[in-house]
Amino acid sequence: MMIKLRESTAIIMWIVIVAFVGLIVVEWGADYSGTQGARSTDSVGVINGHAIPLKSFQEAVRAAAQRNTQDRQERDDGALVREVWDQLVWEILVRQELERVGIQISDEELAFYTRTSPPPAVQSLETFQVDGEFDVNLYTQFLSDPSTYDNPSNAGFVMWIERTLQNQLLNFRLRQLFTETVRVSPAEVRQQFVDTNQKATVEYVFSPASAIPQAAVSVDDAELQAHYEELAADYPHDEQIRVGYAMFPRLPSAADSAEVEEDIRQLRREAVGGSDFTELARIMSEDAATAENGGDLGSFGRGAMVKEFEDVAFSLEPGEVSEPVLTQFGWHLIKAEASSESDEGKEERQARHILLKIRPSPETEDAIFQQAQDFRDLAAQAGVEAAATTSGAQIRSPGFISKGAGAVVPGLGQGTAWVVNLFFDSEVGALSNVGSVQSAYFVAELLERRPQGVAPLEEIRPSVERSLLARKRAAAAGEALKQVKSDVEGGADMATAAAKAGVNLRRTEPFSKSDFVPDIGRNNAFVGSAFRLEPGQMSEVTDSRGAYLLRLVEKTEVDEEAFQQGRLSIEQQLLQQRQTEALQTFLVKMYETAQIEDNRHLFYTF
Repeated sequence: MMIKLRESTAIIMWIVIVAFVGLIVVEWGADYSGTQGARSTDSVGVINGHAIPLKSFQEAVRAAAQRNTQDRQERDDGALVREVWDQLVWEILVRQELERVGIQISDEELAFYTRTSPPPAVQSLETFQVDGEFDVNLYTQFLSDPSTYDNPSNAGFVMWIERTLQNQLLNFRLRQLFTETVRVSPAEVRQQFVDTNQKATVEYVFSPASAIPQAAVSVDDAELQAHYEELAADYPHDEQIRVGYAMFPRLPSAADSAEVEEDIRQLRREAVGGSDFTELARIMSEDAATAENGGDLGSFGRGAMVKEFEDVAFSLEPGEVSEPVLTQFGWHLIKAEASSESDEGKEERQARHILLKIRPSPETEDAIFQQAQDFRDLAAQAGVEAAATTSGAQIRSPGFISKGAGAVVPGLGQGTAWVVNLFFDSEVGALSNVGSVQSAYFVAELLERRPQGVAPLEEIRPSVERSLLARKRAAAAGEALKQVKSDVEGGADMATAAAKAGVNLRRTEPFSKSDFVPDIGRNNAFVGSAFRLEPGQMSEVTDSRGAYLLRLVEKTEVDEEAFQQGRLSIEQQLLQQRQTEALQTFLVKMYETAQIEDNRHLFYTF
């Protein structure tokens, strides 16, 4: 057993590493009293008074990095910091809630589940299988063998099983606590059945808002202000900051390009000297899409490639290798394979290529970084505007940013959450250190803070104006349908009245309240209006991306026998849905009401 288990050590270690981030919270203990020093400088964060020590956080990040190595996934350090932080915050919040409500798992329960219900990852290990099936006897033998616990790796593996099961049981009990009070009434069950099974068929005419020229409607400032006040509740914001930043693009220099050009020329010498082009491409090309296939581009016509590449590819004879070709993607070698014609008689080429990308050298990177650092030093002394005038840098300000999970500086993107966190704890005028994202180095400044409130009209004016113009165009489109309604009420045939107004009469297939209606959509004013009508009755003109006028052709009643047969199933589905919603609501509220102090920006750029 011990020999077979050692053969599975790599798998076991991977399992332990995956779980490490979750378990580390347990290892810190359940002391949420804040006695660890909520605002000490060695705390990466504080969650409701519980500090996350820097050392422990670093260990969790290292474990996550090792896991990614096992998975052979490429991920930057900033992504790891964000991933570990998010998981730790949730772990701590959930454990605090478990402690608050007194949910515990006894040692006896844990021992029982550890012996009888190991996690699926354990059951899938060949060590514990016979003929491909999990064998509880082999597993029990492993747990009962005293020598298991003499081996640190095996002992740690058993601890992981216990902790994993403990987490699962605790989370299950927590879910039960917040879902067991959810109820579904008989009226709700019946309404769900009706919404799904009652069908309506309507005929309708539609006048699109797009039929009204934009020039035919206009808005004045008073109308815009009134519409803004109507919509203001849709534009709330939390406390926000506005950031300005100067970017210093991480672009390769001419010397970097020349160095790669020399590399590609060497590859050409090898190719024309007899080396297999396909094998060179497979080993050396940096085109991830074609390298594995030896650089094979297949057949392509004119217009399929960038011009510099295309011009050379179509000038080569079959078997010929080009001189180096520079495009926006880097330096290429192209080998023509064959010429042909498409079914339309157009010329095509079949070719392979090798791509070497041009990247900034360490020397270039250092020079760009120094340029950013010089800007930052000057800005600290003379102000950002003076530094921008001296250096020629452009200051960009992408608008206001709200604090929250994953908040980043727009225009810079991932890797700038630390800037947002830093500036929410800073005064206006504060400067960041030189930061780095994939495309550039940058220096940021806190330009403005504003309290929680509603976005002013000046900021959202284009959105408000579009909404008001769309409403007025839809209303204008509805005027023609009002005449259709009047004509039908006067005795005219609906199709004739529609044709007179220049619109088409359409008819739907039978649909329920929960169906997606082709050309109409789901759960909108059209669907709601249809089910309020009686057969033969016409609706009022309804605005929705234009104007609709409906007449109910038929409405089928529900099958009472089918309802009685399916009632219990519907009740169970609704109950599960409501329980999930209740749990999600609870988790969101738990996060939003938590006191979370995020100090990552003091230790990491992410």
